[in-house]
Amino acid sequence: MAVDEISAAPKGVANTKLITERTNGIPNEEILDSESLQAGVHKAEMLRKGWTRQGLIITFTGLFLATLVNNLGDYSIQVYVPYATSSFKQHSAMSAARVVGNITRIAAYPIIAKLGDVFGRAEMFILSILFQAIGSAIYAACKNVSQYIAGGIFEAIGSTGFSLTQQVFVADVTNLIDRAVWSTLPDSLTVIPALYLGTEIAERMLENSQWRWGYGMWAIIQPVCSVLLIGAMLYYQRRAPGRKTPSELLGWEDAKSWWKRIYNLVWVQLDGFGAVLLLLGLSLFLVPLSLTGSGNSDDWHKASFIAMLVLGVVMFIAFIAWDTWLAKKPFIPYRMIRNRTVAAACLLGALDFFHYSVFSVFFTSYLQVAGHYSAGPATRIDNSLRVAFQVAGIFAAYFMKFTRRSQIWVFTGVPLSVLGMGVLLYLVDMGDGKVGNEAAFVTAKSLIGIGRGFYQTASQVSVQAKVSRGEVSVVTAVFFASMSIGGAIGTSVAGAVWRSTLPKKLTEHLPAEFKNQSEAIFGSIVVAQKYEVGTAVRDAIDTSYRQSQRLLGIAALAALAPMLIIMFFLEDVPLNEQTTLAQSEEVVSKEDEKDKVSK
Repeated sequence: MAVDEISAAPKGVANTKLITERTNGIPNEEILDSESLQAGVHKAEMLRKGWTRQGLIITFTGLFLATLVNNLGDYSIQVYVPYATSSFKQHSAMSAARVVGNITRIAAYPIIAKLGDVFGRAEMFILSILFQAIGSAIYAACKNVSQYIAGGIFEAIGSTGFSLTQQVFVADVTNLIDRAVWSTLPDSLTVIPALYLGTEIAERMLENSQWRWGYGMWAIIQPVCSVLLIGAMLYYQRRAPGRKTPSELLGWEDAKSWWKRIYNLVWVQLDGFGAVLLLLGLSLFLVPLSLTGSGNSDDWHKASFIAMLVLGVVMFIAFIAWDTWLAKKPFIPYRMIRNRTVAAACLLGALDFFHYSVFSVFFTSYLQVAGHYSAGPATRIDNSLRVAFQVAGIFAAYFMKFTRRSQIWVFTGVPLSVLGMGVLLYLVDMGDGKVGNEAAFVTAKSLIGIGRGFYQTASQVSVQAKVSRGEVSVVTAVFFASMSIGGAIGTSVAGAVWRSTLPKKLTEHLPAEFKNQSEAIFGSIVVAQKYEVGTAVRDAIDTSYRQSQRLLGIAALAALAPMLIIMFFLEDVPLNEQTTLAQSEEVVSKEDEKDKVSK
């Protein structure tokens, strides 16, 4: 849907195509039983009736501005990561930090989705931006890796909440035909300026100040630039027709005691027990795995280490059993992931993000050491995938809008991703000490990004189409959480491989007089870069980095290959002017029942 469709609406009334689509002549609001919806979903439905043309324009303007600043902060912060961990002499701790961040995202997606369904979209934007600001402040003040990881937890919750709430908000106000376009526009239009401006800002900060200030400034900039978005949403949310108090929406009658209200919110509405089981299971299994390596390989024989891994698996199995049979409102509804399209889309996302994480954790470090790039260009090469993904997503969205089909774009995207990773694997170590040039790396990364843009855009709309209006938030969260699960496992594998491989390679290749420096070189890219290019010691370091990164590339390509089969399990979803296909099916079934009664 183009912007002029919004402006074409009658004065004071939101575009009916955008806000209140009709199915066989029956308005959506008559189909939905608002009393059965959770509080936040009810707010969203009431808000659909209260939007004006001016309100939508202001809100989307605020959304674009907040997204631009969010991406600027994200790209600039990525430049600082290896320097922050290296300052603590623990460069390889990047993998553990990313594992914790990914586990946090996995747990945060369904929790934020449920909180959004209970409290509202504007409230989730506020919470997300607050957590991002706190994360940036902790990053800026951290004294060790533990505090750095703590900052990553807050940042992961904040960025997860912002991206998920952004997608759910767009799904609230668009139909299936236009949803892909509006889901991709905010990021797609801001990604290129954000990438180049963000990395330039970061490079200048490293040259003229320090990485701490680079983190800290975003704690102020992001909240300030989000005022327009939050203010507009709160204003129109408050004036929406049929608005109820939170107590009414949550079913908190005056007669109920406070502890029963908390029980209803935490145990029933948010499935707190399921969330704890999932978080503990993933943490106990993945964090120890990411910390293994040649320096602590004896851990595999320790009873405590084995106990953590086994307990992690048991907790995860308990979570599946709880959510399948016992939870009243499951953290991850089993019937959703049992759907063929939802399951296939989630599996595609998990494998893709496993490939991305296992290869990318140390890729910018590899580029700076073995490729001899500075921090900014190395980060831009790595993020060329994200730029290509966002741009390709726009094209995929418009292709879907005009073809009104989703499956063909999955069939186009997955093979492109596999091809791009194959080229990237070759460029990492071309033999005789050669690596790909910047243009070659960007091309390979862009192929993967274009493929992801096509398949992921189509997959997201497909899974949203297969559920009811009240479940769009949760199924979107499940879809994103599956990617984080794949990313968490990939990051754990990357950490284990890097810690096991690089120290051995350094010991093997370093000249005899420098072998005692291998631990310091392994612990900091600053130390690795201080040796002059062309010397025997630097050649040994470069060779070690190339060989270690090549192993991660092989693991990444092996993860992508099964996607060529899984993609055939996605159904070809027809896109129409409804918000979900399940809505259309509900209407049809109701009409069939009426026909039977009349007969």
